[in-house]
Amino acid sequence: MQNSQSLTAAKQRSGLQYDLSQIQINKTISELIQMGHAERDKVPFDQLAHFQPVNRNVVSGIEHVESKLISELLPLRHKRLAASPFSFFRGTDELMAYDLANQVSTNIPVVISGDAHIGNFGFYASPERKLLFDLNDFDESTIGSWDWDIRRLLVSVVLVGQQLGLSQNKLSAIEKGAVETYQEILSKCFDNHSALERYYFSTEVESFLKSEASDHSASSLWEKIKCSAVSRNSEKVVKKFTTLDSKGHLVFRENPPKTVHVSKKRMAQITNHLEKYLQTVGPDVAVLLSQFHISDIVRHSVGVGSFGTRCFLVLLTAIDGSHLVLQIKEALQTRRFQGFDVTTQYSQNGLDNGERIVTCQQVLQRASDPFLGFYHNDEIDRSFYVRQFWDMKESVNLEKMSETDFADYARVCALLLARGHAQSPTAGIVHGYVGKKKKLVKSLVNWANDYAKQVHVDYQLFKEAYDTGQLAKEEQINA
Repeated sequence: MQNSQSLTAAKQRSGLQYDLSQIQINKTISELIQMGHAERDKVPFDQLAHFQPVNRNVVSGIEHVESKLISELLPLRHKRLAASPFSFFRGTDELMAYDLANQVSTNIPVVISGDAHIGNFGFYASPERKLLFDLNDFDESTIGSWDWDIRRLLVSVVLVGQQLGLSQNKLSAIEKGAVETYQEILSKCFDNHSALERYYFSTEVESFLKSEASDHSASSLWEKIKCSAVSRNSEKVVKKFTTLDSKGHLVFRENPPKTVHVSKKRMAQITNHLEKYLQTVGPDVAVLLSQFHISDIVRHSVGVGSFGTRCFLVLLTAIDGSHLVLQIKEALQTRRFQGFDVTTQYSQNGLDNGERIVTCQQVLQRASDPFLGFYHNDEIDRSFYVRQFWDMKESVNLEKMSETDFADYARVCALLLARGHAQSPTAGIVHGYVGKKKKLVKSLVNWANDYAKQVHVDYQLFKEAYDTGQLAKEEQINA
């Protein structure tokens, strides 16, 4: 990346093409709130309470998604999906997307995460090296109805809470607290805060997390996570993921099939494509990256739902000998499912999916990774986005939470979801619709509880196919 073309390319910044006009509206806040009130007559709260089962084939839907993935990684992907109902839920967002497209919805548009389950919140570093906590996964982000996000959050609360051994009554109380928090924050955003105050809202850990957790929560939970996150920097990545080769060069360690080196041809392609990426970052980042050269590249698969997509780690070495690791992730088309139309009235044709992800992330997050950018590989017609790998990034271990911590965590996630939605001007309509009505809370909780049962049905169908060999297993490949 260290050449004279880098800075020139950075100056040729392309304008964003992802259309945000659907969330831009020329109305006052009071007018938006009244529009929300009017929506209650069109879509009464009780209509949101009823889950309408949808006829679809779970296994064929998963297989269709996997037809776009790397085949040798599918056995490991299946193993991860089979780990628990929540793991299955995390990795099969396309199932819920299709189901949501066939439910009653308010269709009030905002920029949504699209996959706002409770495991997709975490810690990361701001450009000023402050530790932040926010939404941290945007592969499915798009313009869509606000309730898609809150429903996915609530269902994930049920599934994780069941793993923790919580009773249904306790789970419903935690869900209730999450929806009430969402309502409260929207109320504060649009009744008490200006547009600039909504924009400047801080998610810095010291000033945010400790103040949002209830008084009886032990601050040690956040302190432990903070200490772990702060230690996860580029040099730590180098120590964990690299070694010296026979020539004494620093290279990534291999761990097939999860981590393997790319061919010389692929390395040259990625090197060229990173020049396109430089056009989508700020000039300050382009100047910084001009001091680095590429030392090594591996294909490195992570996550559950994205496991099997084309993901790479790029080891960069600076002129002073320091290191930086960038992650390149394939950006798949959002909401994909075989044989069914999962597009909505807000879907856009011909968009670049890497650009979609980056655009929506920058809207939803208070501060985003300064290295966040994207490019399109025209040769294979695939989109990719780029970010720094592992930089002060950390997640909460949901399986080891106490009931109190879990309830607080669910509320914090709902708070952040509301804050993210509030960046869309149309969220004023959402505020007018949701208000502080208890009937809405009950409706959303009832729907989520019913849908969690559907997830268990889908999980068992997947497990049957997996156990009987219809879906590839790791041992089958090894044999």
